[in-house]
Amino acid sequence: MIRYSIVVPTLNERENILLLIGRIEKSGLENYEIIVADENSPDGTAAAVNAYAAEGHPNVRAILNDGEPGLSPSIVKGFQAAQGEFLCCMDGDLQHDVADLAGLLGELETHDFAIGSRYVRGGGFREKWNPFRVLVSRTAAAMAHIILGVRVKDPMSGFFALRREAFERAAPQLSPKGFKIMLELLYVLTNSSEPCRVVEHGITFGLREHGKSKLSAKVMLDYVGMLCALRRSRHA
Repeated sequence: MIRYSIVVPTLNERENILLLIGRIEKSGLENYEIIVADENSPDGTAAAVNAYAAEGHPNVRAILNDGEPGLSPSIVKGFQAAQGEFLCCMDGDLQHDVADLAGLLGELETHDFAIGSRYVRGGGFREKWNPFRVLVSRTAAAMAHIILGVRVKDPMSGFFALRREAFERAAPQLSPKGFKIMLELLYVLTNSSEPCRVVEHGITFGLREHGKSKLSAKVMLDYVGMLCALRRSRHA
């Protein structure tokens, strides 16, 4: 029986993804599956994962997001394909530390939604982060607070987990675009008539080991557009 479904969205992460999968397999986690939700990466990320799975790793698979492009649609597709009771998303670029995985998932024993946070007790950065990236992260978080009223310290996190029933409750209201599905899920669930128990769990955040960051001016503009669209939908 699968208890934990770990969804890893990818775009050109062939150099990183098998390293991440290996670290998860060595972490001591039990009763889990790993779903790599790939955005048709030209570098063959999905093919590398499926070849690895065929070598005797039946709990690993890659699925292709051949619909709406973007990180968020890939994550939603991964969650829809998942079989576990608890769903988790983490980046495929090795910036999220597998050592934090068990603690984050453990929060779901008493909560519905667990956010891996860099800005609470136990959270931080493994290496010195680019000051510009810190500024972008802090500014984006402030915008989420102001525009949506989201009161968590790290609404930009890409490392999060939630109960399957919470995802299924939110799914019909999602319009996943861009790259911050966690924020959309959080906003939908915390503005629902049903209670959603949310916790932030401290994680350490590192630098990607291979490949290039996907952050761009377009990504940042899309984020602002997503915030405004979410606010309009709530007041429609």
